Amino acid sequence: MPYQTDHLANNAGTPLHGIKILLADDHVFNQEIITDILENAGAAVCIAQNGMEALNLMKQRPFDCVLLDVQMPVMDGFQTIQHMRADPTLAMIPVIAMTASATNEDRSRCLSAGMNDFIEKPFEPARLHRMITGLTQITATHALPTAAKKAIDLSVLANWIGDDKIKLQQFTGNFLASARLDLIEINAALEVKDFAALATLAHHISSPARMVGAIDFYELSKRLEITSRTICDIGVAHTLINQMHSSLNQIAEIVSQELA
Repeated sequence: MPYQTDHLANNAGTPLHGIKILLADDHVFNQEIITDILENAGAAVCIAQNGMEALNLMKQRPFDCVLLDVQMPVMDGFQTIQHMRADPTLAMIPVIAMTASATNEDRSRCLSAGMNDFIEKPFEPARLHRMITGLTQITATHALPTAAKKAIDLSVLANWIGDDKIKLQQFTGNFLASARLDLIEINAALEVKDFAALATLAHHISSPARMVGAIDFYELSKRLEITSRTICDIGVAHTLINQMHSSLNQIAEIVSQELA
């Protein structure tokens, strides 16, 4: 199914303007309601009836975010996310799990499987909008050439704490110190091939990276987390960890230059 884009010209300035979303849900009524919510917010929506169809569509065209129902025929949401996170071309697409129940066990299962977030149906449109915009802002740097990407964007942290140089120095310094300690533990887990520990540590390190604007480091840590939960490939994990060390060195250099 092609993107539904006829509405976009009239929706400039809406919360999801121009964002390409794949909606995977086998229930026609759900498809209609959720598509209406997304299109009213400015998104371009493509629909898949099941996980297999969703994977095929993701390989044919780019998406900024996937809304994935966890219970579908042919291939359910959990099987779909496993395939996505094992495929380097799909691994970093943000995925929001949709389910009719919202127990702590359900949430834990979704996040452990590799979903980025979790929402219960029916949901408040504004809450879904916030989830999507938050996830797509983080991954928007994928559209930039590698040479144009900075290891850290200090304006992200400044938006949280204000443009106070002393505070920026303090919090970036705290992040760097904490990340270096985390990487020591990550290296130790890699040595003994403890993928469960790698996934936990990578998840732990990713949130502060996102908050300080270290987008490249955040993305690498999420890839390490996903890899450690799914394919458990020691070679891939080793490469990602080396890249994390390199990214952290670049962050330290930028912080030193811009906050001197």
